[in-house]
Amino acid sequence: MQNDVSKVNTFFPKPAWVTIREAVKITNKLRDIKIAEYDIYRHALYGNISLSIYFQSPVILRKIRSSVNKIKLRPVGDSLPYRLCMLERNVFLNGKGLILSTEGEYISPAQLVMNIGMLGHKFVLIQRLLAHSLNMPLPITGANNANYGITIALAGQSYQIFEKKTWQDRINQQITRLPAHIIADIYEDESVNRFMNFSGKGYFPVYELPEDACFVIRQEELDKLLGTHADRFTHTSSSRLSTPLSRLFWLACKHNDSISPLLRHPYKLLPIFEEWASVDGITDHLSADTLKRALERGSPNQSSK
Repeated sequence: MQNDVSKVNTFFPKPAWVTIREAVKITNKLRDIKIAEYDIYRHALYGNISLSIYFQSPVILRKIRSSVNKIKLRPVGDSLPYRLCMLERNVFLNGKGLILSTEGEYISPAQLVMNIGMLGHKFVLIQRLLAHSLNMPLPITGANNANYGITIALAGQSYQIFEKKTWQDRINQQITRLPAHIIADIYEDESVNRFMNFSGKGYFPVYELPEDACFVIRQEELDKLLGTHADRFTHTSSSRLSTPLSRLFWLACKHNDSISPLLRHPYKLLPIFEEWASVDGITDHLSADTLKRALERGSPNQSSK
């Protein structure tokens, strides 16, 4: 079967990246390793691996200014409409006024899968995904108190994600995120009303991951995770069947009309057992190698040898 897998991999090369769910499914099916989504998120937070973001729709980027490998922030000023449009909701409500300092042209890169670091709001987003996968309460604020927006790394340079829309649309978008008791005061402000009548467009920071974007993992990062932590994920010998149980297992398969023709092809039996397990609510990992070894051990032909 290993040769068969090698042939398949020759015709179908590994994808450059996969979703987190795909990574778990593929790894648990093709390797004698069991991982879960929370393993990937946890190691990403630890810095052991790096995740990427797949943007299904084009995004707008602008280079983040830095000095001695530290990002630069700049004050947003006292203008209420400008603060409303440029600051994240909680930063605006807390009266803070710093945003990432960016420079250069606004660009739309051709590639849709981009690497991320732990800079910006992505760390908190991964914290949320980890909590969700572990059925834990979602973080109230997360590790980063201030949300400076979604950032990515491109050719060794950090960029911030922006969206382009009219000032009127941006103001309305931001106002809907504010508590009801202050919305009336915002609308009554003369400077806000002037911007509301302005049809010009601007570039505004994106503070949440776009709805059609998702975290993915590149193949080299998945291989790094599995190579480094294989011992922790690998099944122990306690899951192996004893010889008497293997014999009973072989007999059960031999005298089952629906699967006995596949007795000499144990890897083709695995999907059948997986389907039966799913129907009965069994979610344990089923290993094709374990199935093969159990049938070989229980076979009378093997015993006579």
